[in-house]
Amino acid sequence: MAAFSSDGQRCIEQQVGPINVSPTPLNELRSAYELDRCDSWIQTNHYSKVCLQFPDELLCDAPDIVLILQNSSGAHCYILGDTSYGSCCVDEVSAEHVQCDGIIHFGHACLSPTRRLPVLYIFPKNPFDVERLCSAVNATFKDRKSKLLFIYDVTYAHKIDEVYDTLSCLYPNLVTAYPNVSSCHTKEGKEQQQVCLGSRFCIPEGTSLDDYNVLFIGKDGRTFTNYLLEFGDCKIFRYDPDEPVSVIEAADGKISKFLMKRLHLVERVKDAKTLGILIGTLGVDGYLDAVDQIKNLAKKAGKKTYIFAVGRPNIPKLANFPEIDVFVLVACPENSLLDWKDFYQPVVSLYEVELACNTLRQWSTKYVSDFRQLLLGGKDHVQLPEISMENFSDVSLITGKVRNVDITNIASAESDSSNRSITDRGDLTVCLSTGSEFLVNRTWQGLEQNLGQNPVELATLGRSGIASSYHSEPVQRDAD
Repeated sequence: MAAFSSDGQRCIEQQVGPINVSPTPLNELRSAYELDRCDSWIQTNHYSKVCLQFPDELLCDAPDIVLILQNSSGAHCYILGDTSYGSCCVDEVSAEHVQCDGIIHFGHACLSPTRRLPVLYIFPKNPFDVERLCSAVNATFKDRKSKLLFIYDVTYAHKIDEVYDTLSCLYPNLVTAYPNVSSCHTKEGKEQQQVCLGSRFCIPEGTSLDDYNVLFIGKDGRTFTNYLLEFGDCKIFRYDPDEPVSVIEAADGKISKFLMKRLHLVERVKDAKTLGILIGTLGVDGYLDAVDQIKNLAKKAGKKTYIFAVGRPNIPKLANFPEIDVFVLVACPENSLLDWKDFYQPVVSLYEVELACNTLRQWSTKYVSDFRQLLLGGKDHVQLPEISMENFSDVSLITGKVRNVDITNIASAESDSSNRSITDRGDLTVCLSTGSEFLVNRTWQGLEQNLGQNPVELATLGRSGIASSYHSEPVQRDAD
């Protein structure tokens, strides 16, 4: 059972460093967390119950902020911490437990759209030297007519207007993105407005996004990786304001290595017979539609699906389901690319399932991490092909064996799914669940009742006392 559970040894040996965050002084809380703006939002919308969501590194300031907002706004405030999934997503489920009217989200956010409750985002304000960035831009982009698109981590959103005002006179083709929230407005017109991974920007008419040099302002993390994959056809650069040297680095060669790993996962999905759908979010709009699309794709390809809601996925949790060949994670873009090398089964995203099961989906250098763009109405949606009454077959690039998908059996199963009565079939075949079939072949199938096989005995009194010294144990006397 060591392969399917955790004995806690890893948690004991794991070295966890302290979070290097000190509480904010009381006289700076109102400006640091924009509490005046929070008061105005609560009072304007006449909210009586508001949830304040904090990431772990900001929970030290949460009690003081709650007291300040309750006294100034008159609303009852509740603290949301230790979210079920990622702290970058709005935890609407926990907020609905207290029937709140809205949520104020503090800290880093993926800006995935919600569907049930209104949200106010308060971003951190990391220090940012605008003059250093301007010097680095002038040294890197010599041509003043270069088409530039600036995207950034939300922690630098408070400085982007100053950056645009400083560089727009030198680079007339400069475009800056803004967080896709109602409080932020773009500088340009709305003729070609585009929304990408929580950012909104406008490019002039007659131009293409592929013509732009994209500069990301921030660290090399999940946010940058998602933008790197989204703008796969553009030339991408990165500038880290926290680095001691002001250098703009080109992100060349990183996409090809990543895509090679994901192509391997596509082949694993093709080889799989059973897919496990992992619910990685309950707040992102459209996650149920993504689950339905995975089920439809698997059904067309003759694969079985099971749905799992286990909170944040980890190795011990997923190891309890060895009958699953591949897990499909439905989460926000920043949490969908899970590092699965230590897992017993691969963990993929909806895009890999699309590439494996939708024959009309073509492989390209662009990787779609936002599952909403793959759904009906999204910019990267590809319609499923019509079912052909032919047998599809190809060769696995991993095992070298021939894969066969009997579309005729799938079509007959679809036509008979609406009829719930038991009918006689000429070949006397029985449709079995892959999960139950795997359970039958396991040597250990869980605790067994063995009804009627064991003798009936009366209950007896067990040990009493505390674990260090039960009453039935001999008394330990002192040596003296």
